[in-house]
Amino acid sequence: MQDLLWQLKDTDAFTVYIAAALVAAVFWFIREIVDAPVLAVVSVPFLMAGGILSPLVFRSAMITFAYDQDTNVAATVAIGVVTALGLIVSFKWLWTLLLEHQARRARLEPVAYRSRARR
Repeated sequence: MQDLLWQLKDTDAFTVYIAAALVAAVFWFIREIVDAPVLAVVSVPFLMAGGILSPLVFRSAMITFAYDQDTNVAATVAIGVVTALGLIVSFKWLWTLLLEHQARRARLEPVAYRSRARR
């Protein structure tokens, strides 16, 4: 845990700027196109964490995508943001399935049928 905190302390500004730009794009996409503003606001910290932590994970696993450091950082941040977005979407989908399953199993009492008054 301490090693992760030291690596987070050494995160450069370029990584944070790229992550913020990608998170802003995903935030706009969720808010405007999907029309879910609350989901957009709630997902921002998770997307930002995915974008900042993914270069650390790839660096510790010694995986590089390009020889240029800036290109490698941009690629790993993009992979992290997309992975976090995939996790958010899958969690939302599973939550919806669970709620639909509970609604389908609910036993609703029928409403008493009122007959017309007799004359």
